[in-house]
Amino acid sequence: MARLGNFGILWYYSLVPDITSDMVDRKHFYQVCNFAQQYNISFTRDEFEIIRKNTQHMVLPPHTVLMEQGKLVKKMYFMIRGIARLFRIHDGVDHTLGIESTNYFLSTPLLLQNGQESTCALESLSEIEVLVWNLASVTLLKEEVPRMKDMEMAIMDRLLGWLQDNQVESRCMTAEERYYKLMETQPKVIQNVPQKYIASLLGIHQDSLSRIRKGLGQRGQIR
Repeated sequence: MARLGNFGILWYYSLVPDITSDMVDRKHFYQVCNFAQQYNISFTRDEFEIIRKNTQHMVLPPHTVLMEQGKLVKKMYFMIRGIARLFRIHDGVDHTLGIESTNYFLSTPLLLQNGQESTCALESLSEIEVLVWNLASVTLLKEEVPRMKDMEMAIMDRLLGWLQDNQVESRCMTAEERYYKLMETQPKVIQNVPQKYIASLLGIHQDSLSRIRKGLGQRGQIR
């Protein structure tokens, strides 16, 4: 069967009533299809139905633990909406490693499949809407849909890019520069996430963050 392209599939199916009530509604796949499209990954209609059949859709409350530090990773998520925080507890101190408010995968196929304990934890900071896959569904999809292996590589590529950007920013940018970048790229985080988590992400005390915010406000960079 010819490949339509992901948005072609969703447009085609939008013309047909969705009578498979036990499967995830097609509308919930728009953002993940957009991610795939960025890597020129597309699926046939039959492949898309296999993916739908092996995907869960969930809406979870704030502070839901999605991944526990020191335990096996049991699920992989794609965030449709909401804010999530990656963190690690070290010597009794909570260190925020990342805060995400964009449409992206939370946890990875590698963490799900390698059978090792996670070195960090993941929680929702707001109500969060996600697509969910467990190990069995990920394994089946890789067997039944050949291009899911390309998706796996795309997810890892994005993860490596994120890790590299974090390393460069932490070494080369000041806390103020990193805060300003966060304002520009993830305004939802600035507007909705408690200051203690943002300060932790920047590696500074909350008092220092207050001074940064005050300085930016005086220069008219915070409205």
